[in-house]
Amino acid sequence: MKSSKIDILIQYAILIAGQEDEYLDRQLGPIHLIKYVYLADLAYAERNCGETFTGIAWQFYKFGPWSEAVNERIEPALAAIGANKKTFPSNFDDKNDWFRWQITDDRLLDDIERKLPFPVTSRLKRDIHKFGQDTPSLLSYVYLTSPMLLAAPNEYLDFSHLNQKSEDIKKPLPLKKESLTAREKKKFKEGMQKIREKNFERQSADRRKTQLVNPVPHPKYDDVYYDGLKWLDSLAGPPLPEGEKEAIFSDSVWKSSSRRGEDVS
Repeated sequence: MKSSKIDILIQYAILIAGQEDEYLDRQLGPIHLIKYVYLADLAYAERNCGETFTGIAWQFYKFGPWSEAVNERIEPALAAIGANKKTFPSNFDDKNDWFRWQITDDRLLDDIERKLPFPVTSRLKRDIHKFGQDTPSLLSYVYLTSPMLLAAPNEYLDFSHLNQKSEDIKKPLPLKKESLTAREKKKFKEGMQKIREKNFERQSADRRKTQLVNPVPHPKYDDVYYDGLKWLDSLAGPPLPEGEKEAIFSDSVWKSSSRRGEDVS
């Protein structure tokens, strides 16, 4: 781990935020900066066989990735570029004051951007513009990243499964229509038109086969109906007593395959 790499990511994140149109959107706090450094490491690891840019030992802490090393570098890294620091009183009695930093410097932004790899800069530009200082949305986003979903609370995050190199990612080849002759273009268009017609005929036939059941025009809510509902409810057993309940889950839930599916949300 190199402090210089952490510093440059923190500085780049605050400078990117400084490009936003709304003044409040240009301000970031410690929690935001830490998560953006994590997302930079994630973007770099996705293109470098799981190796992160900073070499930080990221940890699953509470609701997201955490690094005390990044937290300690925020103040000196931002002071070094003259970022403005604002202090706000916390809404909670047991919490310290909140801090926000802001700086807009186009020339410095260009200088720093040239020192960072493209996967990092492109990822941070996109994510900072999308989430900014929206803490709930940002936390939800980083929580659902693959290193987090493979870990349990307090474990260190593993990036080794991110093993694709840039050159391994195959881009689709564009269709060069200019390379076709006029006759070939005509045949291509005719073939596509036949495919569209066949798809339309098949979909029309499927719709004709589908028979919808007519709904009851005037449903009758009588004693028989309500007695039937009561009987269905009784199949579930006696009702739970009212009051607060505590649900206890096994620690094995953190390694469950349900946390790694594409539909995790």
